Amino acid sequence: MKKLYLTFICVVLAALLIPSVLMFCGFKNANRENRVLAKLPKLISEEGFNTKFASQFDCYVDDNFALREYLVTGFNKLDIALLRDINGDNAVIGRGDQIFYGDTVDDYLGINQLTPERIRSIANYLADLSAQFEKQGVRFAFMTAPNKATIYPELMPSYLKSTDSARNIDMLNKELDTLGVKHIDAKSILIEAKENRTVYYEHDSHWNNYGAMLVYNAIAELFGLEEYDAENYTAKTDRTGDLHNFVYPVGDHLEERIIYPSFHEYSSKRPVNFDRDKLVETSSDVNGVTMAFYHDSFGRSLQPILSQSVGRLCMNSYFPYDLEYLEDIEPDIVLIELVERNLDLLCLHAESLGY
Repeated sequence: MKKLYLTFICVVLAALLIPSVLMFCGFKNANRENRVLAKLPKLISEEGFNTKFASQFDCYVDDNFALREYLVTGFNKLDIALLRDINGDNAVIGRGDQIFYGDTVDDYLGINQLTPERIRSIANYLADLSAQFEKQGVRFAFMTAPNKATIYPELMPSYLKSTDSARNIDMLNKELDTLGVKHIDAKSILIEAKENRTVYYEHDSHWNNYGAMLVYNAIAELFGLEEYDAENYTAKTDRTGDLHNFVYPVGDHLEERIIYPSFHEYSSKRPVNFDRDKLVETSSDVNGVTMAFYHDSFGRSLQPILSQSVGRLCMNSYFPYDLEYLEDIEPDIVLIELVERNLDLLCLHAESLGY
């Protein structure tokens, strides 16, 4: 019996020590996340003793302990098999193998929503922007990109009980209508379209290319740009979603990727890479329209379509919005896109400006 106990203790100790030993022997995990992993901190730097060494070292170990992705994948698979969810804030396991972004749960539940007064602050800020642009002869519109849970509430897990309280996205759209600010109602477009075809990825927080095309066509209708046939596409099953890597760092979940034909030629000074560049510019001969597009990650899938539809597309993913950026561009159109879950950030920005 003692030998059995000793064997068990040795196995447990080995399991605990192997990741640390491998890490300090130089083992490197593949980084499958959309962020930079913590680096090994220095105890003594050029500036002297590093008082934050302990917390920085803790972050380094959390991000880099050997076999991390295998252990996380195994633990999450066990959690999902037993509890139908995972122990973490980044992702929520929904019905039918859907994964939702954890930061969107409050919006889905209808809790911690902005007050009508704070929604009005956003709307007044956007109304002033619209008025400023109108004086300059520039057309303007705003668009809230819906959280996936807003479009597919029926696929959220049953233990999350939604309330009937007003949602930020609906309150803002209503207020913009009241003030006469042009905006794209992406929520209505995508909810209607989902009856015929999937508009968001299963293991991702974003709309797919089909959803992006439908949203683009609404933009095109508003600004008089060329509209395209959303049903004219081919498809490949070769895409892994951003939320998949939170839950299953090891192993792929390949999803269908909609591919639209090239409608018009366009070019860029260097290959488009949103992970590297906050400012992206493309040009084409399709027309003489210059569009400035302030966006977040939802705007990335709109880039190829917009690039083929305006003569010059200037994309800016900095926040808060830098309006001085427009002085050298002299745009004909300014479009702002912001995801629903970040409307509170826009509210803080508006309030900081006195709205």
